[in-house]
Amino acid sequence: MAGSLRKLFTNEEVLNAIDSSKGNYVKASEKLTKLGRGLISYQLVNYWHRQLTEVVKKNGDPYIGTTVLDRKIRKNEVKLRKPSPLDYVSKIEQSKTEDNSRILAFSCTHEPYVHPDALAFLAALEDHFNFTRVIHLGDETDGQALKFHDSDPNLDSAGHELAKARIGIEKLAKLFPVLEICHSNHGSLVYRRAKKYGIPAEMIKSYRDILFPNGGGEGWSWKNSIRLELPSGEELLLRHDKTGDILNSAAHERANEIRGHKHTTLKLDYRSSDACLYWGMYVGCMIDRKSSAFGYGDLHGNRPILGASVVINSLPIPMPMVLDKHGRWIGRLIGV
Repeated sequence: MAGSLRKLFTNEEVLNAIDSSKGNYVKASEKLTKLGRGLISYQLVNYWHRQLTEVVKKNGDPYIGTTVLDRKIRKNEVKLRKPSPLDYVSKIEQSKTEDNSRILAFSCTHEPYVHPDALAFLAALEDHFNFTRVIHLGDETDGQALKFHDSDPNLDSAGHELAKARIGIEKLAKLFPVLEICHSNHGSLVYRRAKKYGIPAEMIKSYRDILFPNGGGEGWSWKNSIRLELPSGEELLLRHDKTGDILNSAAHERANEIRGHKHTTLKLDYRSSDACLYWGMYVGCMIDRKSSAFGYGDLHGNRPILGASVVINSLPIPMPMVLDKHGRWIGRLIGV
């Protein structure tokens, strides 16, 4: 019962009642009771106060009677993190010579609900092509418990989901120590949730620290989109998603385009004009479609297509991850 009552009052309310009563627990209990959330005894206030405070008896600490956090703030031991564009930049110095001769693009790993063979498939692609540039088009994590629509109560809570997702993210970082990632609707969930409820970015860890709490991911960087020049001299634009027809967008941007986001689409389309030939490509996804995290897809006629896309010497190639009848990767690449 006492624990339930405690949840009805903030730390500030308890401390303010005690401070304004000059440490008189009887008066403090009366003030808390007047808030109308339950009958609070002076013994309970005394207990709460001991929970919230740490009396320091040495070194003449001037902050005796205040909370540990309050003392640290006053001593400037606790500082709010200042958000910076550098939060999303690779911490590893990259070569100034850009090599776009062999590009891998994949999307929608949705950790921890990734396909169990996804990493092996990506490793096989890396072994075969030896990529000079690797780009993840977003939705690297799922954040099912943070979604704005109803979450599945049978899946993990946000904390457990993140702990599992980190395991997969660390494996991906070992395979691709240098990785460019596009910002995406799932990857940004924690910040969009915080914004909705008025939590400033200063109170949240950087995204790299969220994914790699013990260090790591120094070679990873996040960008809204990635625009580069192919060996042919053509421009290539990569991003997670954008509404509208991909070829119309390519014509507007005057660049070939690769997108993620659409789990059910792995394809390459061309279009030409009097001026040029251009193309648009979707990369499919890397999800475990048996996971209940994607149960909403059962209502759709199309099913997820697992795979990735490569661009070798300016030539775009869709690379399906072919599964057997049990839903596992067949263990070999098709068409190479």
